[in-house]
Amino acid sequence: MSETQRDAGGTLGEIVAASTTGFTAQCPPERLHDPPLFGAFVKVLPPGVEATALAPPASLPEEVDPFADPSPPSLQTQLSGVPEETLYAVVYHATTGSLEPGRRPAAYGLNEAELRAEQPQIFDLLATEFSALHIGFVREGRLRAYLPPRPPRLHAMVTACAPAEIRALTESPDLLRTLLNAPGDVGAEELIAACLRLAYEHRDRDFPFLVRMGKHLALLLREDPERLAALLRKLEP
Repeated sequence: MSETQRDAGGTLGEIVAASTTGFTAQCPPERLHDPPLFGAFVKVLPPGVEATALAPPASLPEEVDPFADPSPPSLQTQLSGVPEETLYAVVYHATTGSLEPGRRPAAYGLNEAELRAEQPQIFDLLATEFSALHIGFVREGRLRAYLPPRPPRLHAMVTACAPAEIRALTESPDLLRTLLNAPGDVGAEELIAACLRLAYEHRDRDFPFLVRMGKHLALLLREDPERLAALLRKLEP
């Protein structure tokens, strides 16, 4: 079972900090040490919409593209069946640590099973968090591949994107530009490579897709050949 299949329909985290460019979410206790993958595509549903309402394959057959549009591909591609104001993001950072500010967990010299048996309360004081960068949102039935006008709400739930959504979100090269221009702490090259490798898997290992994205990267980084070469090496499946 793939990571996306395992996560689909379940809550990955609850938003505890949000901004116009991204958010940080805390994983539920059962996902301690198990955040979504680096480069994973996640979504935040609008208020009042339950994640189970879009349980995998999200009320849409996996083989059907939720962004399908009979017209030629465009930046704002027609959606079908995705709620208004759904926000999409890419995971770029994860941490596990103490819930108590300023307090660092101590080493006990035990493996996890022994520690859970002898000191089970320790795990109640730990939490895993992950941060994600906004890459688009849904409005008027169309994908808007740019930053949302406002952050998601605190305590909103974060869930995994369905495979069809991942394929659609990576169809436009505008995603590459968004990630290349991400804030300095994101690590753009590693994040782009991770996103595209995941998309490659959800496109049935479509190698021409990687070639197409590589060509777009060559255009965007034509003035920085060393950075381009390093990034392309990371795309090797």
